[in-house]
Order: sequence, then C-alpha cells, then structure tokens
Amino acid sequence: MISIKSTLKNVKILHLAFLFTVPLFLLQLHLLHPAEHGVSNTVIFGFGAACLLDIVIASRFRDRMIAPSKELLRANPEDTAALNRWRAGSIISFTYAETIVLFGFALKVLGAGWNIAGIFFVVGILLLLAWTPRLDLRQTL
Repeated sequence: MISIKSTLKNVKILHLAFLFTVPLFLLQLHLLHPAEHGVSNTVIFGFGAACLLDIVIASRFRDRMIAPSKELLRANPEDTAALNRWRAGSIISFTYAETIVLFGFALKVLGAGWNIAGIFFVVGILLLLAWTPRLDLRQTL
C-alpha cells in the first residue's frame, strides 16, 4: 500500500527537480550566449499563444485531477486511486509549467531578447512555485 507521506515526499522531490532545471537552462544560455536579433512577432505571438494554452490545459488538469483527489483523500486517506490521481495531476502540472520555461529558452536561442524570453521564464517559475505540492495531512492522518 502506498502511503500519503511517502507519495508527498516523492512528489516534492520531483517538484524540486523541476525547479532545479530552470537554473540549468539559464546556465546553458550563459554558456551558449546566443546572439540577439529580431525574432518575428508571429513566432513570439505563436509561442505566447502556446503558453496560454498550456496554462489553460494545466489548470483544467488540476481542476479535474488534483482538487477532487484531495477531497477523496480527506474523506478516505486509504484511497490509493485518489492518491495516484493527485500524484499524476501534480506531475502533469509541473510538466506544463516547465514547458513554458522551455519556450522562453527556445525564444532566447532563436535570438529574442531577455525582455521577451524572460517573461516566459518568470511565468513558468511562478507557476512551478504556485503549484507546489500540498496535501493537508492533519486532516488525512
């Protein structure tokens, strides 16, 4: 049987790994030092639209997977299916937030300035921080 504490610990470790990749992307950009030149507004708007879609999809996953799973776990802490759905929803959320950071990385490599690419990095980091995994263990244990 999977315990809530061990699952929460594992998801938190995975969350930290996702957060740790952001400085690695920044280090890679520092080492590559891509030249800044004009990137088409179409490309920038396309990346922006993809990021907005990522946020919408990730929010829907969170609404459909994480929130109901938390409620089920409050009612029945032994519900492994709910715990697995919570874990999957969390990992999917992290992945979508990381994708936004990757879009910023790609824009920077394509030649966009930090005033554009930085927005993608900041939004991705803020989502990763906002979506820190939490389970109210006081009520479930």
